[in-house]
Amino acid sequence: MPRFILRYVGKGTKPEQDVERVKALGGLKVLDESSPRMVLVEAPETPLTRLMESLPDWNQTAERFVPLPDSRPKVRARRD
Repeated sequence: MPRFILRYVGKGTKPEQDVERVKALGGLKVLDESSPRMVLVEAPETPLTRLMESLPDWNQTAERFVPLPDSRPKVRARRD
C-alpha cells in the first residue's frame, strides 16, 4: 500500500479534528505523527485524495525513497 506525507500548511500546529478525520478513513494506517505539522500514513490513494481535497490547509505528497551513496571507506586494490 502506498505511503503519503500529509503536511499542515495553515497557521499553528495541525488541528486535532482534521487528524481525527484522517484517522477515521477506512484502510488507513497512521505510521508517524510525531511532527507538529505532519502525519505519515499508509492508505489507498483515491479515498485519501478525496479526503484531502476537503481539507484545504493540508498537502498530500507521496513518500519517495532516495538511495544514498555508500560512504563507507573502500580498500583499494594493490598495484604491483
